Amino acid sequence: MSKRKGPQAGSKQAFGSYLFPHAMTRAKQREVREVLRAYRRAARGLLAYHLRRFYETGHLDRRLDPTKAPLTTPLSDRYLWVCSQQVVDILSGYLGVLEERVRALILGSTLPEEQKGRLLRLNARGLWQQRDVKTVKVGGQEMPVLPEDLRLLRHLFRRARKENRLPRLGRIAMHLDGKVARLEARKDWVPKRKNRGWRARRGEGAARFPLWLHLSSLVPRQPIAVPLEGNPYAEGVPGAWRNFFQIGEEGGRVYVRRVKALEGRPYTPRTERLALDVGLSPLMATDRGDLLGRGFLRLLQAYDAEIQAIARKAQREGRRLREVQEYREAVARLRAFLKNEVNRLLNRLVALHAPRVLVVERLDLRAPGLSRRMNRLLSNFGRRYFKEKLERLEVLYGIQVVEVNPAYTSQTCSSCGYVDPGNRQDTQAFRCLACGREINAQVNAARNLLGRSSSPDGWRYTPKRQILQALLRECLERPKGGWSAARGPWGSNPYRVYLPPGLQTPPPGNKRG
Repeated sequence: MSKRKGPQAGSKQAFGSYLFPHAMTRAKQREVREVLRAYRRAARGLLAYHLRRFYETGHLDRRLDPTKAPLTTPLSDRYLWVCSQQVVDILSGYLGVLEERVRALILGSTLPEEQKGRLLRLNARGLWQQRDVKTVKVGGQEMPVLPEDLRLLRHLFRRARKENRLPRLGRIAMHLDGKVARLEARKDWVPKRKNRGWRARRGEGAARFPLWLHLSSLVPRQPIAVPLEGNPYAEGVPGAWRNFFQIGEEGGRVYVRRVKALEGRPYTPRTERLALDVGLSPLMATDRGDLLGRGFLRLLQAYDAEIQAIARKAQREGRRLREVQEYREAVARLRAFLKNEVNRLLNRLVALHAPRVLVVERLDLRAPGLSRRMNRLLSNFGRRYFKEKLERLEVLYGIQVVEVNPAYTSQTCSSCGYVDPGNRQDTQAFRCLACGREINAQVNAARNLLGRSSSPDGWRYTPKRQILQALLRECLERPKGGWSAARGPWGSNPYRVYLPPGLQTPPPGNKRG
């Protein structure tokens, strides 16, 4: 296998954001919070402004002048432009989610194949709100657009919107560029002395910090000077710093992050395909039999108990949970734990197997033994961190990520193909009722994901009922000799009812002797 370096030509650019400790006084942190609150209020107003224009024109416009929006804000015009670009980026991501959902609705429908093709072309071009489009260009030729297709596409788009709520911008971090933030590197920087009793001599205080971030405030020509410590780890990461900063609040404290454009890294694939099943105990399992993150659920339960205790105390005291400092700090620790575990374990899998293709399932991180609040936090943050890390692996190492539909992978035997809910003994044990094979349940699911990745789209957009019927037909079409799936205990299989009427009579069961 050839050695390659990083992203290939024409691929996406990977960025990393790195925390830089600051030494702001309380007064400076108060000023930054005032800017942050005004920025978030403006973001909500600009979201409505851009959405209204999107519904009028059918597309997002990055050049739309935010100073003409119906807003009352203390922010300068430069801040409004920066905020507007961030809002457009957030809306673009939201529309991408809607496009994916509309695509799934089209492919999972019973519409004629020809009409599905027409709707998919319109959906890929984002023509959800267009009413007067007559033709679209396909393969260099103009193809007519039917009014009934546009009406149906608008209906599907409305349905997707109901299933996916608009982004909430009340707690976003500011993404700032050189219009409102300027970084100064001190050439006369003096490293902090080890003697704890040391105090800066006159004129030497500013030189104690290697970096100073000058941030525009709400008062014209009075920037906020933010002293920043260094980050040796971030400095050592290959890449180029961008004049871009993220400033927000977490755990009741303001944070500052710098953004670096990352360089591709040398990578030699050793494994053609590696399938990954994600659970909670353990967190990850591969088709090769690796079980990583075995103590993940136990640690989650400890975080859950801590957060639930804080929530009960806040309820007794009549306080809103978001206003409780202790709760915010606990959630911040949980988020850091989730991100660290996801990154650490995926890095370990890449180091162990160096896959060319990584097969993953559509994530649904929930567990019946956790509280509703923890399941919500886990689903939101865990899914996000997995997605971000997989995208980074794809860009930095050129690893192709293939997503497949995990429906019934936990109930299907990876050896003989027999599908039955009784195969799954518990969260970790799998025993096939047809061939008797015993295996770890997540490893079995990972092997099924690997096999499913060979289909054109991994059944990503196939409804669960159709997947089940396809699996059952495959079972019955297998040779009936030996310990085959076709000779499984079909008489007690609850999925028999989903077979066509002529196939619901079970074949003879396996006989042990």
